Amino acid sequence: MAARKGLLGGTPRLVRRAASRRPAGGAGGVVLLDRRHLYILPTPGGVGFAVVLAAMLMTSLNYNISLGFALTFMLAGIGMSCMWLAYRNLLDLAVAAGPVAAVHAGQDATFHVRVDSRGDDARIGIEARVPAMPEVAAATLTLDANASGMLALRVPAPRRGRLELPRVTIASRFPFGLFQVWSHADLELSTVVYPAPEPGAPPPPPAHRPDHGDGAHAAASAARSEGGIDQLRRYRSGDPLHRIAWKHSARTGRWLSRAGDPPGQPARWLDWHALPAGMEPEARLSRLCAWLLAAGDEVEIGLRLPGMELAPARGASHRRACLEALAMWPQRPGPVRAAQHA
Repeated sequence: MAARKGLLGGTPRLVRRAASRRPAGGAGGVVLLDRRHLYILPTPGGVGFAVVLAAMLMTSLNYNISLGFALTFMLAGIGMSCMWLAYRNLLDLAVAAGPVAAVHAGQDATFHVRVDSRGDDARIGIEARVPAMPEVAAATLTLDANASGMLALRVPAPRRGRLELPRVTIASRFPFGLFQVWSHADLELSTVVYPAPEPGAPPPPPAHRPDHGDGAHAAASAARSEGGIDQLRRYRSGDPLHRIAWKHSARTGRWLSRAGDPPGQPARWLDWHALPAGMEPEARLSRLCAWLLAAGDEVEIGLRLPGMELAPARGASHRRACLEALAMWPQRPGPVRAAQHA
């Protein structure tokens, strides 16, 4: 019984040793599944196949059946070929982190794992799963020779903050499921989980017209461009490139952006302290998130949180910066270790 358990699931020492080793990451975070980091064991079906072969061999020996010997050795050869094909199906695969998009709490974050085939053979039935999260469904992929593809793992994101992808297991049972080959990959892949927007949130606070008493702002607003009078202001983080006044910035030595709106364009502040005093912190973040998503681009949006303030601006990059601030509060948002696709 102990021997059979070792065949099916591996001894505890073997499992711990395999789990503690992983392929070394190369340039660009690429993990190469080489010969030293591939593991193979028979599946329950493979163990049953071996038992049947042993019974056929004993029967052929007892009754001296020549055709029985031929059939037994032929099936044994097929089994050995399956072991080699299963091993070669993962050999020298290159695994790397793919894109991942930010999500809201309560949704599933889709982590993409890129797999590159560096050989002249097709790779069939490649499987990726997350052992630390049994609830995550496995993703499968089949690649042609010298091709690449993506494995999509949908990981639940129950709360806001930073969500990292745990160790990923790449496995295969090709061709007949008699053997399982696997390896591990630790990919530096993470995303930001925004707060869940409050359903049925009340209307956002009204916009207020900014104070134009700043002398620098008034001087910039009086500048002229080739097409006529442009309202200029100091550059703010998140301003799109097409709004930057390149000539005026080079002339004055300061970064200036075209407002493109008449003077006195209102700005809307989303203020933590303006919310009802009895609201819990997570409820405040959810309401601010709902207001931020509903604001659109009609007015500039500013965000005030305890210990943090983002000046009014507009655009997708500014909205993303505000959402990341809500997601990471009370910490400050940091870089995400993956390319984000909104």
